[in-house]
Amino acid sequence: MIKRSDDALQGMEEIRSYANRSESTIIDWILKRGFPASKIGGGIWESSRTAIDKWKLAQVENDDPENPPIPGKKKN
Repeated sequence: MIKRSDDALQGMEEIRSYANRSESTIIDWILKRGFPASKIGGGIWESSRTAIDKWKLAQVENDDPENPPIPGKKKN
């Protein structure tokens, strides 16, 4: 049996629950705002608590809600 990290979130239900948002909001954020989740084999969504927390912090620090930050790119 593979041991799973406590930080790992597997499946849209776990991701949605941790982010406290609906599945449609999470999908929208993935497509439009760089939300840190991706599909792995079999179409299962995965993410991590750490990645989501960092993403949320970047959203709060962003002073222009119409122009969300690009992950990994520093603001000028």
